[in-house]
This record gives sequence, C-alpha cells and structure tokens, in this order.
Amino acid sequence: MKTRTILLSIGILIMSSVILVSGCKKKEEEPIVPAFIVTSINVMLQNDVEGIQFFGKCTNDDVQMTKVILTTPFQTSFTYNLNGNYFIKGEGFDLQEVGTGYVKQTGKWTFIFSGNRTDDGSPFTVEASVTISK
Repeated sequence: MKTRTILLSIGILIMSSVILVSGCKKKEEEPIVPAFIVTSINVMLQNDVEGIQFFGKCTNDDVQMTKVILTTPFQTSFTYNLNGNYFIKGEGFDLQEVGTGYVKQTGKWTFIFSGNRTDDGSPFTVEASVTISK
C-alpha cells in the first residue's frame, strides 16, 4: 500500500509539473506584417499626355522587395519587378522605371506588394491603395 501511495504521489507531481511548464511557455509572437503607403506625383508623358508616377514605402519594417502589381481604376494591371532590392523602414522607392510613368486615371489604384522581411526572411504579400483625383 505504501508503494502504491508513493507512485501515485510521484505521478501526480510529474503531471502537475508538465501542466505547469507547458502553461508557462511563452507564445510565439506573430511576425510583423509589413505596412506600405503609396504616394504619387503628376508628370507629363510623351505627346503631352497627363501621367502619374507612384512611390512606395514600408512604414514598419525592412524589406526585400520582389514585385509590385499595380491595378488601375479601369482594372488594367502592370507588374513592376523590384528584383530583390532591399529597402529599410521608411525608405521610399519608385514603382515604375526611371523616366517613365502611367497614364493618369482618376479613381482607386491598387498595389499588391510582394517580398520578404529582412530580419527573418518570411515572405509577405500586402495590399495598399491610393485614390487619384483630378
């Protein structure tokens, strides 16, 4: 009887310890989801056509950018490749080739940013938008 009581006590102690240790484990923090803002400037394209240039910036993380897919208010899409370039938090970057732009269209432009976070290499795909008025 004494052996049975000792074994039962040891079993309860081990189970309590396992429950206590597993309950105290720190939960892993969710990785930061990069947040982007988009700005624009009006430009004049060839043949005096009104154009627009866009610029992106990650506001909360350092990123390695793969590409950005731009969708116009009329649902035309363009893919701008960023070729794995690195950008630090708050650093702006072009969303078109230097010296070029897009034909200006008023309305909501949508941008899908794809790349990797630089601190842990985790991939992301994040959407942002900007509304262009006259």
